[in-house]
Amino acid sequence: MPAGNSPDKHTETAPTAPKLTLTVTQPEKIGSLLDTLNLIDQMSERMGEDKSGDMGSGTGGQMQTGTAGTRTVSPRDQAIAALPSEQIMQTKLAEVIRSEVGTLRSQIRSIPSSSHPGGAFRLNKLYARIRLLNRLLSTLFESSIDVIKRLFIRVFIDEQPIL
Repeated sequence: MPAGNSPDKHTETAPTAPKLTLTVTQPEKIGSLLDTLNLIDQMSERMGEDKSGDMGSGTGGQMQTGTAGTRTVSPRDQAIAALPSEQIMQTKLAEVIRSEVGTLRSQIRSIPSSSHPGGAFRLNKLYARIRLLNRLLSTLFESSIDVIKRLFIRVFIDEQPIL
């Protein structure tokens, strides 16, 4: 081993990079930024917002005006106006819930035969969904007409899933 070359006795210092100094300067005019923000506010006030589709009407502002200025009613509003009686809505909702439970049970029967990873997790999720649907079915007959109407509109008119 040559003398003076061992890492313990190394005397050279590595050159260091020059230190950079960061200087922070004040922006020229804050007023220009405030002017820009005021301009944006004025534009949004002029544009306004169409609130005809708010409050869950589901039409999204799609109300059409006729030639004489009369407003035509959307198909969704017509369907809501022609809702069946409470008993018919309850039976139709119960049929949909029972058919959903039936399809979930058929999915459950196919899981044990498959040896895919995560089968137990999926089985657990399906059983939890069945329990939720059965709970919904039991509370359906005890609930008020308003709740039944909302669920009926969601399932049959808006064609959304039950859960």
